[in-house]
Amino acid sequence: MGSATAPGATATTGPALLEVTDLVKHYRIRSGGSMAHSGPPLRAVDGVSFRVAAGETLGLVGESGGGKTTVGLSVLRLIRPSGGSVTFEGRDVLAAGRTEMKALRQRMQIVFQDPIGALDPRKSIGDSVGEGLRIQGLASRAQSHQRAAEVLDRVGLTAAQSRSLPHELSGGQLQRVGIARALALDPRLVVCDEPVSALDVSIQAQIINLLLDLQAERGLAYLFIAHDLALVRHISDRVAVMYLGRIVESAPAGELFDNPAHPYTRALLSAVPADHPAAARQRIVLRGEIPSATAPQRGCPFAPRCPDAMAKCSEETPEFKEIAPGRWAACFLND
Repeated sequence: MGSATAPGATATTGPALLEVTDLVKHYRIRSGGSMAHSGPPLRAVDGVSFRVAAGETLGLVGESGGGKTTVGLSVLRLIRPSGGSVTFEGRDVLAAGRTEMKALRQRMQIVFQDPIGALDPRKSIGDSVGEGLRIQGLASRAQSHQRAAEVLDRVGLTAAQSRSLPHELSGGQLQRVGIARALALDPRLVVCDEPVSALDVSIQAQIINLLLDLQAERGLAYLFIAHDLALVRHISDRVAVMYLGRIVESAPAGELFDNPAHPYTRALLSAVPADHPAAARQRIVLRGEIPSATAPQRGCPFAPRCPDAMAKCSEETPEFKEIAPGRWAACFLND
């Protein structure tokens, strides 16, 4: 699959900043506790393709366990994919050697879901934020502390807090630390893995607005992974919907939310609280069992739960294809 036709491709005149093609991540599961034989693989990610342009936000949504975080970690090669390709700034991320990968990590950063779990409890906030600069050989200890103070100030924290330990800060403050640590190396792409899911609603809004301000200032691209669709709509330019390791729909955010093309997307959106009672959607309750990610299934993976399933849905797998300019879906209803 060439870059010009990658599913969910962005309508850009130049090359994409990030291009992911047929990404696969399977995990081997030992059967019966035996180390001699392995059972069928767990298909965490099963052929995912998308593009992200410079300065753009792609929202990646879906139920828990759908493979969203695995995609984000695979893109950064924090885990090694089983197959597919990842190209960043024209460079092959999966084929990069140690030296090249170190340089790539300066340009690709992540904000983790659990900010306190991502920080060394024995290190001060300033040390943690400046650590990447020292690892990359870009600054001395004193210089890294100065840079850490600058980025901490930009995300709304004080110089005094740079001397604090993680347990001395609140959840919202720690998430700001996570953002500051990602920004310290001046990246072009930031993977945001459920960056506000553990925070109060008022703090969530502050963090989202901060991300938007930083994007406008620095031209950052975000891969924004979340299950809160209201937040995703607010921050994203485009949205990709994942189900059981695959993208089933991708479209500009406004079009996807106003006119979803896949039954799974419609079901997700029906659960979003309306701004006004008169605007509430009729709730779509999904029945049936979620197919096992370890057992190959005939037909559409969503068919056992789909309220619109037809006979062919249990026999054939729908192609993920462009159904309108910039809109992609894997559903026979769009034929």
